[in-house]
Amino acid sequence: MIINREVLERFDARSEAVGEFERRFSDGFDIGPLWGTRSEANKCWQAILADEFLRQHVGWAISTGLLPARIRADLRGVILYRANLRGAYLRRADLSGADLSGADLRGANLREANLRDAILRGANLYEANLYGADLCGADLYGADLRWADLCGADLYGADLRWADLCGADLYGADLRRADLYGAYLDEADLRGAIVTDEQLAQAASLEGAIRE
Repeated sequence: MIINREVLERFDARSEAVGEFERRFSDGFDIGPLWGTRSEANKCWQAILADEFLRQHVGWAISTGLLPARIRADLRGVILYRANLRGAYLRRADLSGADLSGADLRGANLREANLRDAILRGANLYEANLYGADLCGADLYGADLRWADLCGADLYGADLRWADLCGADLYGADLRRADLYGAYLDEADLRGAIVTDEQLAQAASLEGAIRE
């Protein structure tokens, strides 16, 4: 399938985005490989995510059905700064060391994903599924994790300073050595979480949080 002006207009893309796309890809962009072999899909996704313009519109393309929600690609160490990955299917994806600073990951499925040492500063992970995810050493400074599912997640040594974890499910999460300075944990479920009173004392707010 070739994405061109006709296809974008059929999916009600904004006129300014259509114009910019045509300037960048006068012959269109072939996304057919996304439904091919894993190797073909990986190469195509890498091309999409490597282009600053395209990666800013991935979330829109997924939500309209133009692109598949499941991203089949090797994402280790990839730079996805401010990428729009809203609603993306990244279950068990390897995003170790990836730069997702400021990325829009609202409602994304990151269940059991490898986000070890990933940079998620200021990322929007509102209602994201991070069940059992490996976030060991991840930089989540100022991230929006409201109502995110972090049940059983490994947050050992993670930087959660000023992160918004209001309503987050942290049941059984490993928060050893995590920095919670200034974090908001109102209504968070901390039952079974491995965390000390000293760590929680650094949080900005714990109103309504459940610990027992």
